[in-house]
Amino acid sequence: MEQRHVLLKQKELGGEEPEPSLKEGPGGLVMEGHLFKRASNAFKTWSRRWFTIQSNQLVYQKKYKDPVTVVVEDLRLCTVKLCPDSERRFCFEVVSPSKSCLLQADSERLLQLWISAVQSSIATAFSQAHLDDSPRGPGQGSGHLVIGSAATLGSGGMTRGREPGGVGHVAAQVQSVDGNAQCCDCREPAPEWASINLGVTLCIQCSGIHRSLGVHFSKVRSLTLDSWEPELVKLMCELGNVVINQIYEARVEAMAVKKPGPSCSRQEKEAWIHAKYVEKKFLTKLPEIRGRRGGRGPPRGQPPVPPKPSIKPRPGSFRSKKDAPSDDLVSLHPGALLFRAAGHPPSLPTMADALAHGADVNWVNTSRENATPLIQATAANSLLACEFLLQNGANVNQADSHGRGPLHHATILGHTGLACLFLKRGADLGAQDSEGRDPLTIAMETANADIVTLLRLAKMREVEAAQGQAGDETYLDIFRDFSLMASDDPEKLSRRSYDLHTL
Repeated sequence: MEQRHVLLKQKELGGEEPEPSLKEGPGGLVMEGHLFKRASNAFKTWSRRWFTIQSNQLVYQKKYKDPVTVVVEDLRLCTVKLCPDSERRFCFEVVSPSKSCLLQADSERLLQLWISAVQSSIATAFSQAHLDDSPRGPGQGSGHLVIGSAATLGSGGMTRGREPGGVGHVAAQVQSVDGNAQCCDCREPAPEWASINLGVTLCIQCSGIHRSLGVHFSKVRSLTLDSWEPELVKLMCELGNVVINQIYEARVEAMAVKKPGPSCSRQEKEAWIHAKYVEKKFLTKLPEIRGRRGGRGPPRGQPPVPPKPSIKPRPGSFRSKKDAPSDDLVSLHPGALLFRAAGHPPSLPTMADALAHGADVNWVNTSRENATPLIQATAANSLLACEFLLQNGANVNQADSHGRGPLHHATILGHTGLACLFLKRGADLGAQDSEGRDPLTIAMETANADIVTLLRLAKMREVEAAQGQAGDETYLDIFRDFSLMASDDPEKLSRRSYDLHTL
């Protein structure tokens, strides 16, 4: 990946928005500038600090020449996401396995620039890691972790470039899915980019347009330059261009709209992509709610119901024969449809359809103890459904009416792979349910040795990070192993948990 240096030359005082400048240099991507940082204490005060992205780290200083404070020691272990619900505008959050940092830029343009800089730094760090990596002997862990997306907290389960499942293999695997051998939006052959929350492949020009939409619409990653976690690769292969275009282009033929081709101008492609994903012009329209008492439509005030999904799954795909949408799904509004589709057995295409029609990814089912779609997918022990929801902004810490979040439920049910996934995504280790039990307490009560190990390692990592210690690679290696097992051999992981429990 081309290394770019973005330097924000800001004035220490004054209200003018700084102009970015490009510069080449030996230290990797660099970006500097003022941001407001919200304190993590009880007062949640905001302070203006000078932030720098350099040498695969995010640091800040109170004043320009003061000692630096490290926010993220290794950008490969973090994710960046927008915070539209914050009390301030232009906010974004940098999340690592041990903590999160809420930041505010001075404008929308600078907000997008900072987010892009963090994402590019992550990709550059992994590119350099692959170049510098060397084969290790038996028993030696890699210590390198994978970032599958901007919303993904990398930890274990790295896909390495020289091994089966490496970045070259990832591109071939994803492109082999029906429809993925050409760009989802302009049909250019051999696309080398992807939108990981949508689950589609893109050419380089369309990927740039997707990136300009913002991460709340599309999270763009390279199939050839970035490293991928195994669950994200499987998610991409379960969705794909055919499934997603059946949703987002459902009415193109009826509307007699011409889809752009590879030779079309950027302006034509940009207009198409904006109409397709932002305005959602080509979705099947939601049917009007019939105002009849005792009918199957939702109560007044609920969002309108989506149509019965007509998505045809691929043979042998994630969706089983038993989970084809039943007639009663037509009566559900998008949030309820998402919740139902996340249950056992889950249906990724129906979940994607619900999100396209405006489903709240954190929708609360008041008739099911305030459970969310993520908790529903956890109960179904579906790694891919959970990954899909998390890629689309699901809150990993949102609890039900008993105060139990997804990590509590994964621990209670003994779903080790999901516990690993949630810990990678920043699940709160200290969150207590209504009975005062945190996940570690529950894991010890249920004698689940694997989950106890994961939770204790995560806690140890959290303490070390708070003390400014780097820690060793044991944490990374163990999480990598569990991630690979959860994705590649979940049955083995389930048997292992059962065997350990019954010893």
